[in-house]
Amino acid sequence: MRAIWVAGIGGLVVGHILWLAGISAAIASANVPTWVLVVAGVSLILGLASALLGRRKLQRKDRKSEIWAAFLFGLSISPVLFSLAVLGVTYL
Repeated sequence: MRAIWVAGIGGLVVGHILWLAGISAAIASANVPTWVLVVAGVSLILGLASALLGRRKLQRKDRKSEIWAAFLFGLSISPVLFSLAVLGVTYL
């Protein structure tokens, strides 16, 4: 059970770091609103793909697949939530 929690938290951390790297690059560019939209779109697509892959792993019903599923679900949470927040602040 501990491995699943560690994998989930690890996914959250890795997802957040990847999102921060992308949004930092977007903010450092000359055309910030366009690149923020691109980074948000890419992170939403990758978050959806990660969640779907996590769901597929969860259906296998073995211990290793459950750990990977927790990591993949955690990986998709932070970028999707922060991207929606940034899009709301930028375009509303």
